[in-house]
Amino acid sequence: MAAVAQLPAGKALTVRGAADAFLDALGNPNTVRNHAIGVGKTAERVGEALEALWGSTAVTT
Repeated sequence: MAAVAQLPAGKALTVRGAADAFLDALGNPNTVRNHAIGVGKTAERVGEALEALWGSTAVTT
């Protein structure tokens, strides 16, 4: 099991960016390759859902 990936603090981060940080933290290229499709599709779905729910709200809302 991979260690928890530290995300950059104080910086806007997309769902895709968080997914990429997770994949980068895995280290093993075989594991990254095996997880990339599932993680990528999940990030896309979550990003679409968040955009649909809160895409038009103000950042401070």
